Amino acid sequence: MEMLVKILIGVIGFFTALSVPFIGWVGISIVDMKVDLAETHAKVDANYQMIRPMWEQFISEKKIANITLADVPANQQPGE
Repeated sequence: MEMLVKILIGVIGFFTALSVPFIGWVGISIVDMKVDLAETHAKVDANYQMIRPMWEQFISEKKIANITLADVPANQQPGE
């Protein structure tokens, strides 16, 4: 019985020694992923702010059958 207790303590200690570094690695990976995500979000936001005026100008100038889409009321089809 005493031998079984020693074996169980050894097995538990072994798995504890393996799990602590693994949990640390997972934590560091999550922090690194959040940093990368924040950098990507900032880049996407900067691109959106740069492209938005050009897109709004393009949409305002887009014409179908010589009628500017911005001039058409919401309940009216272009060309009516």
